[in-house]
Amino acid sequence: MSETTQANGHAEASDANLPPWLPRISLQNAVRAQIGDFEKIRSVTPQPANAGDNYSTLMVRLLVEVELLDHSSKSVSFVLKVQPNNEVMAAILSKLRLFQKEEQMYHNFLPQFEKLYAEAGKKIRFAPKAYKLDQDFGVDYVLLEDLKPNSFKNANRLAGLDQEHMLQVLAKLAAFHAASACYVEHNGLFGEDFAVGVFSEANRQLLQEFNASGVFLAQLKKWKNCQKIYDKLADSDEYLVDRLLQDQQVSTREFNVLNHGDCWNYNIMFLYDAFGKIKETLFVDFQVCKYGSPANDLYYLILSSAAPNIKTKQFDYFVRYYYDQLVDNLKLLQYHRPLPKLKNLHAALFRNGLAAYLVVSKVLPVVMLDKNEHPNLEDDDAKVKVAMYTNPKYVQVMTEVLPWLDNRGLLDWK
Repeated sequence: MSETTQANGHAEASDANLPPWLPRISLQNAVRAQIGDFEKIRSVTPQPANAGDNYSTLMVRLLVEVELLDHSSKSVSFVLKVQPNNEVMAAILSKLRLFQKEEQMYHNFLPQFEKLYAEAGKKIRFAPKAYKLDQDFGVDYVLLEDLKPNSFKNANRLAGLDQEHMLQVLAKLAAFHAASACYVEHNGLFGEDFAVGVFSEANRQLLQEFNASGVFLAQLKKWKNCQKIYDKLADSDEYLVDRLLQDQQVSTREFNVLNHGDCWNYNIMFLYDAFGKIKETLFVDFQVCKYGSPANDLYYLILSSAAPNIKTKQFDYFVRYYYDQLVDNLKLLQYHRPLPKLKNLHAALFRNGLAAYLVVSKVLPVVMLDKNEHPNLEDDDAKVKVAMYTNPKYVQVMTEVLPWLDNRGLLDWK
């Protein structure tokens, strides 16, 4: 791939997958915000950065060579998220307003959440810094600090998060949730993009397509000791979206937070010290944040990303740990409404059993699929789904998780 730049710092992109407007971008303000004053931008080199794990947006890494005031050089980089060239996916993103939501998160809500903690005397960071391009091209995008040069990285997706990683993520998630609850106390409810999000009657057809269970159920029927569970779920596609729309309505009688909405391993970045101990944990990808019960994020994180040997065995411990962190943060931020009770959190988890089912039937099989074992699946959606649901490691986990869900009554949402 050959990208060159002019002295004004504009990128010239030759890759057909990159946005056609990319050569015209200017990053003067973003570079200045990151490193201070400088002489000029010598070059901007764009590189596709999806790495195969982001399914809805095009990620472009922008490598910037900067001449400093003393005429020495410095390299900086950014990650640019833009709509994909796939017209169908771009139309879905526009309909669901995902980029607009993420822009609000990075430029408005996250800075305010962090400010709440700063005013309480606690320094905390939830996500990479966000910047703006120097000009408006009339396109949806998010421009972010590139975390990888600063040694942030994902944990092993296939192995799952061990207890130490889970506790770090739960602590940060509890802090994020607490800040969102205090934000509502100070500023009123989030707007429709976050209170309703994708869960509207207008999106019924999309929700039915995204949550269709036919391929999953066809495999479930074959799994050992799962016949009763299959019988319970066999006709679930007929009423699943009705129940989903009902469950995702915000109840003002409950304790609510802004859920990340996509809190799995790939959207969590870790920084380690020289001894491998976790120093910092940050979240990325805020496109589907949704105000509502914290049960949604708890199910999503634990059931999608905890290592198989602790996913259900440590579930209640993880909930307790999260709850203690949540209350401590609410107290720190001087939350004036009644503090949530642990029993009410468990009640919310029970009421949101459908959320748990959707995580293990839709998200977990994606998380556990080793694409290196299936190099020829990229362009065949049907084959991908069969590979996900016949993955022996996934089947093994599900033969433990499904009875666990059923024994808790979490599959009784008809």
